[in-house]
Amino acid sequence: MEQQVTTGVLLREVARLHTHLQRTNVAYWAGTTVTQCTVLTELGRSGPVPLAELSRRIGFDKSWTSRAVEHLVQDGLIEKVPSQTDHRMVRLSLTALGERRLRDLTGTLNGLSERVLERVPASEHEGVQKALSLLLVALKAEVERPSLPADTSDGLGQGDGGGAARCICD
Repeated sequence: MEQQVTTGVLLREVARLHTHLQRTNVAYWAGTTVTQCTVLTELGRSGPVPLAELSRRIGFDKSWTSRAVEHLVQDGLIEKVPSQTDHRMVRLSLTALGERRLRDLTGTLNGLSERVLERVPASEHEGVQKALSLLLVALKAEVERPSLPADTSDGLGQGDGGGAARCICD
């Protein structure tokens, strides 16, 4: 039985395929793993943050994030900067080498997106741009103020994230 093609189905499939292509491209680029790319990208977005905050932002377990960060520190891509006010606190930030790696990764991923867009007729580019801009605004609003139902299909309530933290499906 074929699934009905709804906007939601299309969005999930677009996100799944785009993520798959990004993972494939990152895996072949300079030995950077998907996890490393995720950490570098988030540090590039957020600037220096403590490990716990980085872990929360990328949705990884703190110990998993710590291991990924340690590899990046050893590779000279991330540095640990002690807090001036609390000597127990360490903030993670990109080194100059980490910033260069992030620029290269971003260029690779943006190039992928451009190649994909070249497969769309040029007359449709403006419509795709407008639709993506609207979708971005909607996604940001949902992240800031989730509109999860009180009871989700798995029986979890809104207070526990509705199982979203556990979902690893494509």
